[in-house]
Amino acid sequence: MAEKKKKAETMNTEKAPAEDTQIRGMTRSGIEFTIDKRIKDDARAMRYMTMMQNKSLDIFKQSEALFSLLELMFGAQEGLTVFMNEVAAHHDGVADVHSLIEELTDMFESIKLKNS
Repeated sequence: MAEKKKKAETMNTEKAPAEDTQIRGMTRSGIEFTIDKRIKDDARAMRYMTMMQNKSLDIFKQSEALFSLLELMFGAQEGLTVFMNEVAAHHDGVADVHSLIEELTDMFESIKLKNS
């Protein structure tokens, strides 16, 4: 039962052809990504992005929103690990919260530009 709930909390790209739902891009630091472009319309993603970028929240609340968004976008633990390792490789070996937020913000800005 828990497995079904977990799957429902991630963007499901298995139902539509990859070319229709996937968007490729690169962040300013050079991290290449392929994500489900429908994420930009997902209310959960928008809520997490807003919380994550809210400077009046403490770092723990921002981190909670960050990891909720990462789980929504990348689903499996393997996807999270790959993303965080990429961020660390582009940020002096450390995947700190601020670098993760910066990279995710770049991804969302890239999606907006490609869909304009």
